[in-house]
Amino acid sequence: MSLSVPLARSEPGSLRRFFALDLLDNRYPALHGMRVVAILSVVQYHVTLNLTFAHDVPLDKGWAAMSMAVFFGMDLFFVLSGFLIGSILLHSVESSGSAHVRRFYLRRAFRTFPPYYIVLTTLALLMPITSDQRHHLWFEYVYLTNYRLPLIPGDLVMPWGWSLALEEQFYLAVPILFLVLYKFRSDRARLTILVAIWSAALVVRLVLYFRNPQWDEAALYNFLYYRTHTRFDTLVAGIILAYVQRRWRAPITRWLELPAARAALVLPSLACLLVLMQPWMLGPAGLGLIHVVSWGTLTTLMYFAWTLLLLNGGNGWMSRALSLPVFRRIATLGYGVYLVHMPLCEYVISHTAKWLVDYHRWPLLVVWLSAVAALLLSSLAVSYLLHLVVEKPSLRLRDRFAA
Repeated sequence: MSLSVPLARSEPGSLRRFFALDLLDNRYPALHGMRVVAILSVVQYHVTLNLTFAHDVPLDKGWAAMSMAVFFGMDLFFVLSGFLIGSILLHSVESSGSAHVRRFYLRRAFRTFPPYYIVLTTLALLMPITSDQRHHLWFEYVYLTNYRLPLIPGDLVMPWGWSLALEEQFYLAVPILFLVLYKFRSDRARLTILVAIWSAALVVRLVLYFRNPQWDEAALYNFLYYRTHTRFDTLVAGIILAYVQRRWRAPITRWLELPAARAALVLPSLACLLVLMQPWMLGPAGLGLIHVVSWGTLTTLMYFAWTLLLLNGGNGWMSRALSLPVFRRIATLGYGVYLVHMPLCEYVISHTAKWLVDYHRWPLLVVWLSAVAALLLSSLAVSYLLHLVVEKPSLRLRDRFAA
C-alpha cells in the first residue's frame, strides 16, 4: 500500500527527530494526493458499510448507495503500488540484473511485515475472538486471507487484510516476471507480454462467471473480487504504467501538450467512471457482468489515464493540489491507517454514531460526515504511533540489512 522508498532515516538522540515522520520519497508528489484520495474513499465506504449493515443506522438509501458505489479506491492503491514497485524493479533489473532481487524481498519484508503482524497479533490477543477466528488465524499469518472465504468478521480477525494478502502473493512473483521480461530485447515484446497478462485476469473472471451463472452478488465478491488470480490486473496495470513512463516519458509529455491528446485520455476515463458509479445501468440481469468487467478492467483503464496525466500533463491546478505537502505526510501514514481503521470504525466510531442518532437525534448526514472525519483522524493518530514505535525502527533495520 505504501510502497515508496522513504528518505534517509532520522538520527538517534534527538527528541524532535524521534517524533518526526520518515516521509515517503517525493519523486512523484501528485501520487501522494492520489493515495490520500484512495484512503478517503476506503474510509467513507467502510463507515457506510458499518453504519448501514452492522449497526442499522438508517442512512438515506440514495446516499448510502452512492457512497458504496465508490468501491474502487482499493484498486487505486493497487495501481499505485504496481507503479512504484515496477519503477523500483525496472531500475534494479536494468542496472544490476538479478543481483537486487534478494534486496527487493528484504526491503519489502521490513516495510510491510512488522506493522501488519503487530496489529494482527494485538487484535487477536486483546479482542474477544470466536473459535472460527482462532482456527483460521493461520491464514492471516501466512497472507492467505483472501483465500479464506467468505470474508466475514466472524471467521477472520482482519478480513480487510485480503488486499494486503493479494499484494504480497503477487509481489512474490514480480521479480521473476521482470527477469523473464528482460529476456526479450524489444519494448514491443515486453509490452505485449504485460498487456496479455493484464488481459488474462478479465478472461479468468469471465470464464468463472459464465461457468457459474447461479452466483449471486455475494458469491461474485467472494470468488471474483478478493482472489489474486482474478484481480492481479490492477497491479499489472501499475507495472505497465511504470514501464511506459520510464521508456517514453518525454514523448508522452509532448503529446499531452495537445488538448486533443488530453481529451483522448480524459473522456474514456470518465466513461469508465460513469459505469463504475452506475453498475445497475443494465438492470439486475446485467449487474453481475458489469461487476466482472469493472473489477480490475475499467478501474485500471481509468486510473492508468489519470495517473499518466498527472505524471506528464504539466503543472496544472489538479497536479498542484494533489502535490500539497500535507498529502505527503498523510500518505506516509496511509499503510497504518488501512491496518487500524476497521477496528476503530467497528468498535468506536459506529457505536458513537448510532448513539448520536438514537439518543440525540442528530441529522443522519451530519452523523455520517462526523463519522468519516472522526475515523480518518483517529486512524491517523493510531497510525502515527505505529509509525514511531514499529515502522521507523524496522525501516532502520531494513537500511542496515538490505542496503
